[in-house]
Amino acid sequence: MRKVSTNRLATAGLMAALVVVGTMLIQVPTPGKGYIHIGDSMVYLCGILLGPSLGALAAACGSLLADIFSGYGVYAPASFIIKGLDAWMVGFLYLRFVRPQDPITKKIVSFAIAVLFGGTIMVGGYLAYETMLYGFATAAVSLLANITQAVGGGILAVPLLLALNRFVQR
Repeated sequence: MRKVSTNRLATAGLMAALVVVGTMLIQVPTPGKGYIHIGDSMVYLCGILLGPSLGALAAACGSLLADIFSGYGVYAPASFIIKGLDAWMVGFLYLRFVRPQDPITKKIVSFAIAVLFGGTIMVGGYLAYETMLYGFATAAVSLLANITQAVGGGILAVPLLLALNRFVQR
């Protein structure tokens, strides 16, 4: 097991808190049973800035806490797993293909591809979870909202990613 420095642990705690704030700051209820938020931008950045494993843990904890604090506790266990996998995938793919000296266009395209895969995990994960809870018809109503959330989170994260590029874990 690799040791985590105090600095990285503190950064993970800060990122988890940013996931909570991003998720709770603006919540738009969906016709299904969930809500749209901008916290996915922070989920994506967790995986990239902290690396896949620690980033997944920070995103998972922040998402779980946001659901509990927002009164959506029924989603908390699913969010822990889904958002953790989402952050892990984005971090893994981005860090696999991008180097510090790469041009901005490569970084943006690589990020978009990583978000496509991570967002697919998120959309599919919530579709499966809501199908178990409410049935497929209700879960399907949330599909467009979850896709919007994934894409919107990716768009919001791009300028932050470029600004924080020097802090990306290699």
